[in-house]
Amino acid sequence: MAFSSTTINSSLIGANLNSSDATALFARGTTVVTTNGSRFEYVEASGTFTTGYMVMVRPGGTAFVYTTAMMTQGIAGVMGQDMAWVQGLINQSEFGWVAKQGRDLYVLCTGTLTAASTVGVAVASTGRLRSQPAGEAGSTLIGVYLTTSASVATASVAVATITWPAPVARLTAT
Repeated sequence: MAFSSTTINSSLIGANLNSSDATALFARGTTVVTTNGSRFEYVEASGTFTTGYMVMVRPGGTAFVYTTAMMTQGIAGVMGQDMAWVQGLINQSEFGWVAKQGRDLYVLCTGTLTAASTVGVAVASTGRLRSQPAGEAGSTLIGVYLTTSASVATASVAVATITWPAPVARLTAT
């Protein structure tokens, strides 16, 4: 599955949002904005990530598997770590672009998630999205709006609009 609904609006020669590179073509942490307002960051993958996979991006530009434990232990959103979604395949130790915000982005889901549902989206222990009631405690997200549905027990890819995603727990902590 290739992300192709937009064009890079920055002047980076050779930037391809759909591919990964064995050697770095850009500095880790480089960002681009696309014509539809999506925002991507160039990262090094700490594992192999497929389309829609949710990752945590550290300030140095390294992407790690995103898990519920990161949210419930207060790791998410601290010290400059951000959520992002892989839009293609990035192999371990390779470099590629991950989506931090935008429209028509791929997200990996588990279970039944209905487009435009009033039920919140949560992070499963696998780093995939699932419905809030089925998610682990403290794993509810804001800023992720599904525009297509997902309804299988195994991993499936849905399309979403992502606007500065954050764990609800981080926003309500005192």
